Amino acid sequence: MKLNQKEASLLDRAIEKWEEEDLIDGPTAQKLKASYESNAGDYKALTFYAFIAAVSCALLAFGALVLDEKWIERMRRYFAFSEITIGLIFAGCTAVLAWYICKRKRKFIQAVWANESLSILLGLSACVSVAYFGKGLSVNSDQYYWLIFAVAIALGGLAYVVKSRMLWGAMMLTLGGWWAAYTDAAAHHGPYFLGMNMPLRLTLFGLAAIVFSWLVQRVKALSEFGIVSFFMGWILFLVAAWGLSISGNYSFQEWTAFRQSKVLVWAVAYTLLLAGILVYAIKRKDNALRDTALLFLLLNLYTRYFEYFWDVTNKGIFFTILALSFWLIGKKLEQYRRKNAHDQLKA
Repeated sequence: MKLNQKEASLLDRAIEKWEEEDLIDGPTAQKLKASYESNAGDYKALTFYAFIAAVSCALLAFGALVLDEKWIERMRRYFAFSEITIGLIFAGCTAVLAWYICKRKRKFIQAVWANESLSILLGLSACVSVAYFGKGLSVNSDQYYWLIFAVAIALGGLAYVVKSRMLWGAMMLTLGGWWAAYTDAAAHHGPYFLGMNMPLRLTLFGLAAIVFSWLVQRVKALSEFGIVSFFMGWILFLVAAWGLSISGNYSFQEWTAFRQSKVLVWAVAYTLLLAGILVYAIKRKDNALRDTALLFLLLNLYTRYFEYFWDVTNKGIFFTILALSFWLIGKKLEQYRRKNAHDQLKA
């Protein structure tokens, strides 16, 4: 349904207010917002890209200041601060930022991207705080994974406080990093942990993330994070399983020593898995999961093509086939977009 900018803005505010007062849950709010479209879509797209550029520049500036110039270390030595003191300073900055973001979200409900961009600064501040607490407490370098776990807990707590889906997604990614670091340390940096290589370990973590997302959707206090948990869980699982389909449960040294056909069974299993997920999503009318499964089916197809036909196909023909396939995909997506627009005009 097409609405003008004023009508869409009014509905946005109403839905967000209902969600804030727990009259509707997060998934219902998203479905309601997806049922209409503002005719100011171009401005929304420009706003989105402007904030992406702003966030990218902020991240680059943070990296340049903290990682290259090491101004924090210079300040610490100049004022003779301990690592714990620096950690406390950034913890204070994190608390002030969290308070400001909560206040801003109540005042500017519509400024979604502006609020989320501030959440990124909040997460970075929390990461610096945890890192300096770890240095001050002399955390063993071989047990750095506990710092990663602490960062994940901090991001999850802050996401809940400021209601930031971006920080919640960052928490899930960080937990994945913690699991990888923990199992690597437990395996003494060897290729196997309980007989599993890294892709298989991360695939199991992805499965756990999917189960976690279902639990989140059923907890009322966390229901607004249900969609991002569901999406991140499936992405983590499918990306890890894609890596597993390439390497199998072998170490890197073993994998480089044999022909790729030896792991064909893993590739076939991954293809069947994606087909099963696609059928399940279609039956459940879950468009997001369906589109995700289709995307990974395409990625799987191209991966297999690179694996088994790269050496035996003329490179010009190879890239011609890729160009034609991408053109066909783009054509189908454009037809799908026009059909949706036509259906919305009818509604």
